[in-house]
Amino acid sequence: MRILARHPDAESLRQYAERTLDGDERLVTANHLQRCTECRETVKVLRELSDLEGEAHESPTRDDILDRVLAERAGGARTILPTAEPARLPVRLSRVAIAAGIGVVAITTVVSLFSIRNVSAGSRTGSLSFDPAAPQPGQVVRVTYEPNGALSVYDSLVLRARFRRPGDDDYNEGLTQSRVGVMRRSGGEFKLDVRLPDSVVFAVFAVESPAGDVVDDNDQQLWEIVTTDDTGKPLYDALLQKRRDMMGRNWEETLRTARRLAALYPDDPDAAAALLAYERWVLGDRIADSLLPGHRKRFAAFQAGYGEQRELPTRVIAGMAHFAGQLDDSAASHVWRPRFEAAAPNDPEVILGKENKLREQYIKGQKDARGFFQIRETNPAYFQKFEPVWQRVEPTHDRRLWMIAQNVVNQASMAKDTAWLRVWAGRFHRLYPGVTGGASWMGRELLPYPTLRDTAMTWLRDAARLLAEGPDAYRPLTATIAEQQDANRGMAQPILAELGNALIENGNRAGGLDTLRLAASYGWNPDVLRSVARALMARGDTAAALQSYARVVADPGISIALKDSINALVPRAERGKWPRLVQDATQEMRQSVLQRATPRSLSGSLRLMTKSGEVRRLTEIANGRVTVVMFWTPYCGFSLEPLHDLDVLNQQFASKGAQIVSIVDQPFSNELEQTMRVFKAGDLPVFYDFRKDAQRAFASFATPNYFVLDSSGRLMFEHSSLAALPRQVAALVP
Repeated sequence: MRILARHPDAESLRQYAERTLDGDERLVTANHLQRCTECRETVKVLRELSDLEGEAHESPTRDDILDRVLAERAGGARTILPTAEPARLPVRLSRVAIAAGIGVVAITTVVSLFSIRNVSAGSRTGSLSFDPAAPQPGQVVRVTYEPNGALSVYDSLVLRARFRRPGDDDYNEGLTQSRVGVMRRSGGEFKLDVRLPDSVVFAVFAVESPAGDVVDDNDQQLWEIVTTDDTGKPLYDALLQKRRDMMGRNWEETLRTARRLAALYPDDPDAAAALLAYERWVLGDRIADSLLPGHRKRFAAFQAGYGEQRELPTRVIAGMAHFAGQLDDSAASHVWRPRFEAAAPNDPEVILGKENKLREQYIKGQKDARGFFQIRETNPAYFQKFEPVWQRVEPTHDRRLWMIAQNVVNQASMAKDTAWLRVWAGRFHRLYPGVTGGASWMGRELLPYPTLRDTAMTWLRDAARLLAEGPDAYRPLTATIAEQQDANRGMAQPILAELGNALIENGNRAGGLDTLRLAASYGWNPDVLRSVARALMARGDTAAALQSYARVVADPGISIALKDSINALVPRAERGKWPRLVQDATQEMRQSVLQRATPRSLSGSLRLMTKSGEVRRLTEIANGRVTVVMFWTPYCGFSLEPLHDLDVLNQQFASKGAQIVSIVDQPFSNELEQTMRVFKAGDLPVFYDFRKDAQRAFASFATPNYFVLDSSGRLMFEHSSLAALPRQVAALVP
């Protein structure tokens, strides 16, 4: 039985928080709360929500609102506020929509209670302002910058921006940045008039020195413009693009934006559906579950208003299908999903569903003991049947098509069907939004096949050349030119390594070795160093090969067996020098790793829950030790695969005074314990991020995700990799 089943359900906790739970059930719930920290915390938050919702019924006067806005602006708040009332729903919907809007205001206030605030800007950042503050698309905006200390010494500064248009996707990978213009000094300020492109609905800005070596990015939060209509109301697409831009940057602001979008556009079911999803991601399942009654009432109002209408905009139909799915309302989904598929047959979401059905029909396989699907047989009809579907949808140029192409590439790769792999790899490479077109992944998929090797090598060369040139349009607003050059070298290393090995495989040993040497110079990578050593040894350059092999042995992440095999390669005449080579390489490794550290402090309470229900702070758990923090979920195969390796690695770290703390996004249950046993990670420390404190503090948006703290608790390495963890820990341990 699930441990969660022994807790009161979300509705009972909500009623207890509102003091409407009666009789024996209230007594039982009260007894449970005495021993259950998780449920007590949930009730506490729900009471805060309830109190705030009651306060929201008291409408402030116009003067109160003006005073509050002016006070916030004086305090440095830069959020662009609406100047008009939200559009009203039809009469049949308005009453529930108003109630839902009140609940949304309460949710946002509670998010601020949970908030891990950014470090105060202070003298490190300047102040960027816009006039008008809420412009319309195509309008001229006067931009004024009051500089921080580092940028106050210049006579001119550069304004850079990331412009977003209605079709742009979540996250910022692949989006380019623009050099808007040069800001000229006027007294103690810098000014520039900028005309927003007509197609731009949302933009973020940063200011930098003329040489691009000093950047003011508002403590990485940037400054923003949300465009409005002629009444001053933020455009739907503007808020949607803000929400997408915040993905990967700021969980809390993503939720706030989802809340604002749903409040300002209360007749849009897709905005309501997205709000439900973000509440779950940011607030956690327990609190999100307790808020479901309000969402169900809102969906019922939508159903009453839209259910009988035969002609509806596609966005409304899609929103109703999404909302029904978020509510897990199977009856409503059976109604709205077919309507969505009929109204938007070329929508990538619909096409992805067709691809999934074809996969189930024509690809045979079974799950292994760990629950991973293993293909036994692929019927070529899968590719043939899907081809006309793709031919129909590809001309739409939808931003999400690359995800469909990636799915089919995976099937062609697992089936070892080189003909279809060539076709679909080309499509994925062309559509992938990343700077290098997924060249490294495509190289791994295509290089094993001689007939596809030339294509793969061409893509690898193109990607390496692009990263070496480093077009400024691909430099993030938060990065200096030097920082981006270093990041480009990190991205180029695996690409150059694959290219170098492919050149050697094709008989070009000299070219391959030069390419591998270049890759090795871009950062510490034992796989690359080993390839260099093998190529040098094959050429007869034993001394240089041993230096490279010493770097491999110095890496704390390689296995004992590999170390022994390399030690056996050392000629008898060189064995006296070998320990010194390894010692020098170890010191070189530490220095190389520390050069890439990006230290910053974490703020906030960072509360985590143990299996027994005890709440502990991360600082207590770390207790002055170098600590690896890993975020994972039992529903992600990529999270499950490394669990055993992490368990073994944690035992190795313990002998050095370091540790691994794994943070899961699900409550403890029998299923979770079973998962740990199946993946042979029973000794790995697991904590539940029950209030999403850690997720927000680390800005962790994906799983698995790795971070490394030093012994003082500073965050030194962000979004690391399993392979890099041993080096990073070794570099931080005294």
